[in-house]
Amino acid sequence: MNKKIKIVYSNYYLDEITSKMLEISKKKLRDFKLVEFDLSGVPGSFDIPFEIARSIEEDIIDIQNQAGSFEGKDKKEIRDNILQMSKLSQLNLNNQPRYSGYLALGCIIKGKTINHQAISTAIFTNLQRISIEKTTPVSNGIFNANNISEAKKKLTKCTEHAVQTLLMLLTKNK
Repeated sequence: MNKKIKIVYSNYYLDEITSKMLEISKKKLRDFKLVEFDLSGVPGSFDIPFEIARSIEEDIIDIQNQAGSFEGKDKKEIRDNILQMSKLSQLNLNNQPRYSGYLALGCIIKGKTINHQAISTAIFTNLQRISIEKTTPVSNGIFNANNISEAKKKLTKCTEHAVQTLLMLLTKNK
């Protein structure tokens, strides 16, 4: 059971918060040894759901194009490709993304307005929607804090919980 996940993280507060979240995540995943991962940074936490949805769609299209392209192939390669597509179709693997799950990492710090509430609600709702619609585990390691000091205190616990949740979801159907 070798799984591959994608960690999508916010570059906002990168030096203060997110870089430490990445270190913790990478260490936990390396300790687990059954999970490989790729990284993808986005400008802010609000951009994470879009990046995850885009990645899932792009992966599905790439897999379909890879399995369905006959251009420049000889007869043997075309036959092999048709056999591969047939097997994938029987296993229902032809529309599966290459990532088994996603880990979202970021921090939203309260400002002088209520924007953080609206942003958090939109992010959390969309991460859950993507996970359900695509039947792909998306673990939410994005958290709210009142200030940088509070965020630094919360980041370890929030990150560890998100990684642990993702690993549990990935190994549940073992």
